[in-house]
Amino acid sequence: MQSIINLFLAFLKVGAFSFGGAYSLIPIIEREVVEHYRWLTKDEFMEVLGITQAIPGAISAKFATYTGYKVAGIIGVVVANIGNILPPVLLMLSLIGILFKIGHHPLTKNFIKGVKYGTFAMVLGFGVSMLLKTSFAVKGYIIAALVFTAVAFFNFDPALTIVGAGILGIILFK
Repeated sequence: MQSIINLFLAFLKVGAFSFGGAYSLIPIIEREVVEHYRWLTKDEFMEVLGITQAIPGAISAKFATYTGYKVAGIIGVVVANIGNILPPVLLMLSLIGILFKIGHHPLTKNFIKGVKYGTFAMVLGFGVSMLLKTSFAVKGYIIAALVFTAVAFFNFDPALTIVGAGILGIILFK
């Protein structure tokens, strides 16, 4: 029963701090499932992260599903996902009227700008963290450089780019 409560609380925290989109959540998810509760190893976390890129949907929901199932089966999946979606749903329901009224206010716009830059820093920090945790492989860095170039400079579709990276992985890491 304690693991069910911990699943709910861990993913409630993820859902509550899901500002800025998927990549800003990854450090929070990692801290909860790898460092705090030790449900996943660092290697397993990275593997699941790689798999999540090839599956449609929110990264937090995919981690809630994987972790929940590993820890407590189907009940764990349901509990972790409820914890994950509850904060944003409740917050949107309670703030939707207010947002329509103050969305154009300078303080609101400045708050959103601050969140945007904070999110950028978290994504950059996550990228550096992943780089430092990844074992050195020239082939891997070639794939990373190609994906970065395709997305950053040529506006390739991220989903197709991830599939392409997977295919390159099959070819290069025989």
